[in-house]
Order: sequence, then C-alpha cells, then structure tokens
Amino acid sequence: MQRLLILAGVTTLSLNLASFGSSSMPLRMDTSRAALVSLGKEYGDLQQWATAVVEASDTLESSERARVLAHQLGRLMRPLEDDFAKTTAALSTTQLEQILPLWEKLVFAHAGVSLLQEQASALGTDPTLDPSELHHLALQLSVVLDIAAQIQRMVLTELSTPPITAIRIT
Repeated sequence: MQRLLILAGVTTLSLNLASFGSSSMPLRMDTSRAALVSLGKEYGDLQQWATAVVEASDTLESSERARVLAHQLGRLMRPLEDDFAKTTAALSTTQLEQILPLWEKLVFAHAGVSLLQEQASALGTDPTLDPSELHHLALQLSVVLDIAAQIQRMVLTELSTPPITAIRIT
C-alpha cells in the first residue's frame, strides 16, 4: 500500500512538473488599440478647449481673465503626459518597430504640446499677461494638436492593417 501511494505521489509530481514546463506563459493583453484611441480622444478634447480659448481670447480685454484661462488650459493639458506614456508602454517592441517613423513624428508633436503646456502654465501665473499672448498660444496649440491627432490616426490605421507577407509557391 505504501509503495502504491509513493508511486501515485511520484506520478502526480512528474505530471505536474511536465505540464508546468510545457505550458506557455500567457501573453500580455494587447491594450495598444485602446491606448491609442484614448490618446486620440484626449487630443480631440484638448482641441475643443484650444478652439474655445482662441475664440474667447480674440476679444478678451481683461488680463485677469486671460490669466485664468491660461491657467485652466495648462491644467487641462497636464494629464496628456501620462496618457502619452501609457500609450507608449502599451505598444510592443514589434509594433513600435512597425510604426517607428510615424511614432517619431508623434513624439515631436507631443514634445510641442508639452512645451505649450509649460507656456500656458507660466502665462497662468503672469499678472501682466496680455490676452493676445494667450490667443497666440492657443492658436499654436490648436495646430500642434491637429498634427498630433492626424499622426495618431495614421498610427492606428497602420497597426490595424495586417502586414503584407510574401506567399511562396513551391
């Protein structure tokens, strides 16, 4: 009886070890599409704000109101940094290699957004802010966001299109 229990134990242990070694590790879930869509939504939301600030600052005369708008715009732009980092982390190395030229362009566009975010935050603390400065910044932001959104859509399309592979007939 004892031999039978030992044999059953060794068999169970062997089967468990064999199945442990042969099973493949589950791949990480692909969240790149969702991250890219979220980034595009963030660009779109900020574009609406930039457009509203352009329209509001065009006729704005109060330095205080311009300062409050600049502060608000800078605050709204801040989360984009994390969203961009999450999107980058969601992409696999293979995906990044596939879209590298587009991704480099998106990185430069995002750097422009980051610089404009710093400027908006600085303008938000400037008590002598001329409303035309805010107007100019919002125009620049609108252009950069438009470019970033276009590149984001191209990246999404590129990653959604299956790669072309050569078929060999022998």
